[in-house]
Amino acid sequence: MNSLSEITVIKRKVLKEVATLAWADRLGEIDALPKQLTKEGITNYRCCEYRERAILVDRIKLALGATIDGEDEERLSSIAEEKIAQQETDNEQPLISVLAKACDRCPIDKMVVTNACRNCVAHNCRNVCPRDAITIVNQRAYINRERCVECGLCAKACRFSAILMIERPCTRACAVGALQPGANKITEIDHEKCVECGACIEACPFGAISERSELLSVIALLKDKDVSTQALVAPAVAGQFGPMVDWPRVVSGLKKLGFSGVVPVALGADVVGKAEGEELAERKQEGKILFNSCCPSFKNLIRQKFPSLAHAVSGTKSPMLVTAELVREAAPTAKLVFIGPCLAKKGEAKHEGNGLIDAVLTFEELTAMLVSANINLAECEPAVSSEGEPMPSARGLNFAKAGGVLAAVTGTDRDEETKAIAVAGLGNCQDLLAKIARGTETYDFVEGMGCEGGCIGGPGTLVNTKAAVRALQKTTEKKKKGVA
Repeated sequence: MNSLSEITVIKRKVLKEVATLAWADRLGEIDALPKQLTKEGITNYRCCEYRERAILVDRIKLALGATIDGEDEERLSSIAEEKIAQQETDNEQPLISVLAKACDRCPIDKMVVTNACRNCVAHNCRNVCPRDAITIVNQRAYINRERCVECGLCAKACRFSAILMIERPCTRACAVGALQPGANKITEIDHEKCVECGACIEACPFGAISERSELLSVIALLKDKDVSTQALVAPAVAGQFGPMVDWPRVVSGLKKLGFSGVVPVALGADVVGKAEGEELAERKQEGKILFNSCCPSFKNLIRQKFPSLAHAVSGTKSPMLVTAELVREAAPTAKLVFIGPCLAKKGEAKHEGNGLIDAVLTFEELTAMLVSANINLAECEPAVSSEGEPMPSARGLNFAKAGGVLAAVTGTDRDEETKAIAVAGLGNCQDLLAKIARGTETYDFVEGMGCEGGCIGGPGTLVNTKAAVRALQKTTEKKKKGVA
């Protein structure tokens, strides 16, 4: 998340209020929450207070871990009661949903002639159109929608920039084409195409797309004193909670929240980097390409749009799953909660985890839990590491940023003949994969990250990517000096 917009404020407010009720065993009062929130000021964005409340009801349902389809008549308190009794998240339901009541039904027509049209003599727009879709009506260009193929050549040809290419923000953000206008122009998600990257959630300026949370399940685990719940924290945690919050304070705060243990997933990243390095050496001898295994959106993209390249994905499990296996060896009955910047990890946990991961939280969801429990990480006493406790290397920590996996897999003493590349952003990944599939570009190793900047640019983060990169760099520099 790169900016603190009003949408972000509302989303975090809802998560925090739901968490507060859950900690206090007061979810029976949740039916009053939409009205409470509108009274506190969430009323300035829609036609009326009642529509805002209806949208808040859907946001609360997602915060409870429920879907927003087919449950309009059910009370929030009943849904909360069902989710508590269920204990486990319904993994068959889609992760990302469109809040139909919040969707503004943005215009579908992609090419629009504005009042800036001068009805010039050249008529470059008409001349360049391959479908003869432009005529002059009432002294200005007119686009015949039946003929227009939305190629955009007219917009490029107009010297006055009088023709605009308009695209829905959510549609433009989705590199795999999973979002399209549906009934009544409300956006619909094709979940067969969706890779769960979360780009559409950040892109929608009306906050009409959001994800289901497992916040309720995790709070239930932490309140159960008979259960040992371990937190597996992604390397992207560096800088997420402010410059004063280092790893020891994160550990201290999470234990105060109720976690029995806190494990850095960078430990698993160290294992993965070494294993994929060995795998790369083997594949090079066979003349085969290798893709990294750590980004679920990248892997989903390959499976769905480039199945001919699926064999190239590393057979090594992701750092999250490798770390989970390490923890399971020491604590077979523990409940494991992954905490990171990524939405797609929720899907990876259920599809590839084989029960290793019990729940997944984003940093944003964790913050709601901390705030509702009155825990300020900056004020926590730093935890003291026990003697002999394994700690990750700087390479493992750098898995969080674009290029970090490539550096770990290929090594500092990289063979000059090894042709490797790191790409970040799903659109960039797709472009490169298309070239590889066509055979126009060849590589020994490809690091693909679905989010710009890598994991630290994920949709569940708290600070902008540049600030996160600086914080990560400081952390790794301390690690190399033996300070941290």
